Amino acid sequence: MDYRIETKESFRIIGVSAPLEKEIENNFMVVPKMWEDAAKNQTIQKLATMMDSSPKGLLGVSVCNDVEQWKYFIAVSSTKASDEFEEYIVPASTWAIFSGTGTNQSIQELEQRIITEWLPTSGYEYANAPDIEVYLNPDPQNAKYEVWIPVSKKNY
Repeated sequence: MDYRIETKESFRIIGVSAPLEKEIENNFMVVPKMWEDAAKNQTIQKLATMMDSSPKGLLGVSVCNDVEQWKYFIAVSSTKASDEFEEYIVPASTWAIFSGTGTNQSIQELEQRIITEWLPTSGYEYANAPDIEVYLNPDPQNAKYEVWIPVSKKNY
């Protein structure tokens, strides 16, 4: 699996969110419906005009920690003020960043492989920050994307 490790400062995202359930399987229905609705109601187009900072691309951000209600955001990184969209500050973190291409199905397969194959043997463990999908080319049939997994060095 092709990846790189990068440490990034915190950054602000704006977008729309929906609650996620701790029962992961249920989210496989919630998230695709969110994307479908966001495409239909022009949310994605509106967000694209607000994107002005790194990471560049449409973002899918999964906030799943012990402190907050679990949420999934469709968002962009932006410094612009917005009454229309919710904001969230992604904390500074170290990320394992994996690149991929294919369909929306292939991003889920890549995420599965990262967790089951790469993470257990990587020398890293999951850190307390969101998972991020960066859609560099959002075409659902020929997507270019990155999957950012928050990591910290394992202490043996």
